[in-house]
Amino acid sequence: MYAPLDYAGPSSFNDWFTPDTVQRQALGLKVCAVDPYWGYGEFLYIKSNDAILKGSLVAVGGVNTALGTKTAFLGTLLPSTAGQGFPFGVAMAPIPSGSFGWIMVVGVAVYKTNATVAADTAVAVAAAGIAGTLANGKQLLNVRNTVAATGTTTAVGNTTNGSATLVFRDAYDGFFLGMALSGTGIPASTIVAKLDPDGRTVYMGSAIGTIDKTATASGSITVTGTYTGFGQGVIQYPIAQGQVA
Repeated sequence: MYAPLDYAGPSSFNDWFTPDTVQRQALGLKVCAVDPYWGYGEFLYIKSNDAILKGSLVAVGGVNTALGTKTAFLGTLLPSTAGQGFPFGVAMAPIPSGSFGWIMVVGVAVYKTNATVAADTAVAVAAAGIAGTLANGKQLLNVRNTVAATGTTTAVGNTTNGSATLVFRDAYDGFFLGMALSGTGIPASTIVAKLDPDGRTVYMGSAIGTIDKTATASGSITVTGTYTGFGQGVIQYPIAQGQVA
């Protein structure tokens, strides 16, 4: 779990955070943090002006017209058009329109994809807020894809027949909201619906926030998490590609 290094008391920017319905931080606040598994990261506090999902590519901009030219730090889904030049980040968890939350701008990010982008390749915006294969004028600069949608993470966990909870023996490091889950006793089409702040408990479901999948057996199993629908990449203040000569 990410812990802040340079700021006391920010609302949580881990996968299990609840978006703020009332602004709690200064918009545009950037916080540095570290996680034992994911490493170093930097996070930007924004106001959502769109239906942002876990892993969405979020363009940052907008002007507060009531305050003249003051930047409003509004987050919208990054458009799938060429020559944008937008700075953007990656949403750590869903943020409904009108709410406030965090996007990652530096670190190892998990983002939504609509194609299996190979590891160690460049990546582009392919649909609104979604990454995909490289296309002229749409490259995501300062991003390098490191894990494809076929990538997996494994760990030992305990299931209980009839329960939606999956308790990992050590920690759920490497698992994230929306990750596909499989293993003995785990129903088909199960994903990580919720992560507990205890660092070990995962709630199974059919969608993020919908805890409706229950184990069909009890025991200690090897749990496989697959990146299906997501990719992973290293980002450093990413920007959507600008004009191409």
